Amino acid sequence: MISQRYQLLRQTEVSPEKQALLMEQCRRDILFWFAHFCWTFDPRLAQPHQPFYLYPFQKKLVGQLSQAIGQGHDLLIEKSRDMGVSWLILLTFQYYWLFHSGSQFLVGSRKLDLVDKKGDLSTLFEKLRYNLRWLPPWMRPPGFTPIRHDSLLKLINPNNGNAIIGESSTVEFGRGGRYKAIFMDEFPFWDSDEQAFASSGQSSPSRILVGTPYGKNNKFAQLRFNSPIQVETLHWKKHPEKDEAWYQAQTRRMSPDEIARELDINYNLSLSNRVFSQFSENHKRDHLEPLEGRRILRSWDFGYHFPACIFAQLDDFDRIRILHEVVGYQELLKHFGERVLKISESLFPGVEFEDICDPAGSQRSDKSDKTSIDILNTLGVYPFFQRSLIVSGIERIRMKLAGESEGLPTLLIHRRCRHLIDAFEGGYRYASTDHELPYQEHPYEDVMDCLRYAVVYKCGISPPNTKPSRKYRPIDPYTGY
Repeated sequence: MISQRYQLLRQTEVSPEKQALLMEQCRRDILFWFAHFCWTFDPRLAQPHQPFYLYPFQKKLVGQLSQAIGQGHDLLIEKSRDMGVSWLILLTFQYYWLFHSGSQFLVGSRKLDLVDKKGDLSTLFEKLRYNLRWLPPWMRPPGFTPIRHDSLLKLINPNNGNAIIGESSTVEFGRGGRYKAIFMDEFPFWDSDEQAFASSGQSSPSRILVGTPYGKNNKFAQLRFNSPIQVETLHWKKHPEKDEAWYQAQTRRMSPDEIARELDINYNLSLSNRVFSQFSENHKRDHLEPLEGRRILRSWDFGYHFPACIFAQLDDFDRIRILHEVVGYQELLKHFGERVLKISESLFPGVEFEDICDPAGSQRSDKSDKTSIDILNTLGVYPFFQRSLIVSGIERIRMKLAGESEGLPTLLIHRRCRHLIDAFEGGYRYASTDHELPYQEHPYEDVMDCLRYAVVYKCGISPPNTKPSRKYRPIDPYTGY
């Protein structure tokens, strides 16, 4: 294949007519340009300089990129690592920069040193320069000189006025210009992802967002799962040179969160700072029916306008079974409580309930004379509460996750409890490795707090120097309060 390229260049180097014909053919067909004139660099190979011959999945992606650029719409690309996507997008931009006037582009990454650093081929701009140097001289823009048209974070085509501009991730990303398309590389890792996505919205009709997963608590994941954005998934299995043996060799060198992030495109398991790394598919159940003749525990958390409640039971084998969850968003507690009661009647008719709650629910604030528990009392709900350290409750949940009884884990959760599962799989996480307490984010902290109250209450943690108050609960023969 290299010899074919060499012969083509030999035939055209002294023939301006053939050069003009090839330029026109490239202008009409981006895949022809890739096949005959694009190069890539891979230092892992004995010959690191390689013609960029596209695999079928890459040819398809070039078509999708051209469509997004031409029609003016956003495109999100979730991928395994090492799929050649950054090279592909950059060279697609370079193709338009060379052959189609009116093509202004912006490229960005999470920090400046990843956007442009002269001589560093891991940066976006150096990849552009690399391919530009490998193009035959007659294909480079007439009048192009590096000293005038190739500066830090900027490549200018003096023949048609096109430019490729670079920026790092900031809250003002892309706001100052107008672009045919914007490439946002490693977008799940941007610190200012929400603001950057918003600020770039009026600057271009086409934003190309690319990344490997990094949990669900970022703009990339929100767009992926909760927006109509076009999504292209590039799993390693689409690569013709990667098979199961390759995958197994890779996994032997990686941690579970690295495998989830770099190979499996698994958003939930891609974080290294999850609180509950013991959680697995074995804890989930498609069917988890309530046990007859037993009360169902409702566990309440009183986040300000973000309340939550889970329904759970403990069986004869000391397994805690989470049957359902209810999560509020910008919802007053009274309305939320009424909704929980309706759901209780609908899903679990004829069942008796017992209620526990956040100990903070007994505290009054300067906003109201009524406590959260007072509000539930007006609905006929009288929750018990028990104080314990957050870290103690977390350890008790870990014990339940690790435990087994009669061949089943001692913590089982119905798959419809989507928020709680997401919390287990990465939503409930430490802010960093040196933080003792998890990061506070709705709804993950709220549903996990509900579970913590339930486990502390049902599974035998005795709080130090505290005694539950009888004030908020009538005498009940089942509990003795």
